[in-house]
Amino acid sequence: MEFVIKKSDLVRELQTVTGVVEKRATLPILANLLIEAGPQGLSVGASDLEVTIRGTAKATVVKPGSATLPAGKLYEIARSLPESDVQFKLLERHMVAISCERTRYKIAGQPRDEFPKFPDLEVTKGIGVPAGSLKEMIERVGFAITTEDPRYSLHGALLLVQGGALTLVATDGYRLAYASRKGIAGKGGDIRVIVPRKALGEVGKLAAEVGSDETVTFGKSGNHVFFTVGEHTLTTTVPEGNFPNYEEVMPKRCETELVLPTGEITDAVKRVSLLASDRFGRAVRFMLSNGRLELASETEMGEANEVLNVDYKGEEKTIGFNARYLLDFLGVVGTSAVRLDLDPLREGETDADRKNKKAGDKPGQFRPEPAGDLDYRYIVMPRDL
Repeated sequence: MEFVIKKSDLVRELQTVTGVVEKRATLPILANLLIEAGPQGLSVGASDLEVTIRGTAKATVVKPGSATLPAGKLYEIARSLPESDVQFKLLERHMVAISCERTRYKIAGQPRDEFPKFPDLEVTKGIGVPAGSLKEMIERVGFAITTEDPRYSLHGALLLVQGGALTLVATDGYRLAYASRKGIAGKGGDIRVIVPRKALGEVGKLAAEVGSDETVTFGKSGNHVFFTVGEHTLTTTVPEGNFPNYEEVMPKRCETELVLPTGEITDAVKRVSLLASDRFGRAVRFMLSNGRLELASETEMGEANEVLNVDYKGEEKTIGFNARYLLDFLGVVGTSAVRLDLDPLREGETDADRKNKKAGDKPGQFRPEPAGDLDYRYIVMPRDL
């Protein structure tokens, strides 16, 4: 194997694929990248046995071949090189020589046969969606995926294509993020699949690297789901289990609606949560009364409160929210104002059921204001105060 590639192209490609490599790989070979030189130029791949990624970059191939090299060290070397052409040449015993102007390296790899095989999928058959739209939806949902729940089906987001709409849903049992957009899912049939957290994050990075109008093609093949973005294809295995029935917790309507400036409510939550108790999930108390919304917290160290003027006339209500959960949403909502819905009435719930529950016993729903063309909802369970 021997090829020549521009330093900038090499660094860009390594930066794109190394996110899949585990920092503490269970097998030594999984800490490596598969580098293949062929008629299409340079192909670089990574795998952690569940998520795989392959991409191509322009290169002048002198002699076809392949090698596996340590991902982290190779990326460090590439970034340190001068802005010039870089030559790779496979030597004996899996040793690869790297040269760029007056700089020389020899780095040891591992046998090509030890690297995992990439799934054999029909990636040409799939559904297309604009990269910008998919990136936006991933940003607004991905943070709500759990990292602790033993149910593997919650370690990813539900990706649903149905009725011409693309929907992403994520939950950790205490909050739920829902984003749906109509009119962007093309032909190819309905899809309902869980995409693991890591894979979804990498897809978001790939979508960010191409133009907003570029097409991301995705689909399901057997026990895998694939995403093709530009010159890269990412595949991931689908977690076992069923995704929870998220529609049960989504309110059909709410009795109380408030519009709050995003900047003001964000700053108020940050300030008041400085004295919130970690033991209670950094709960911040929302106390609503005529014309005012008071945020408060208290611990053995002291207490904090801040008052916002709001357009509200009605009975007093009190509810507690996890401050970090609120800041996660406020950091990605992307609008100058947000709408807070309280006193939800869900499917099958009667007015009598609603009256028997206090506002603090029921979840709150947050939405962007104005709503825009993305149906984005964030539902948060109340915290004990």
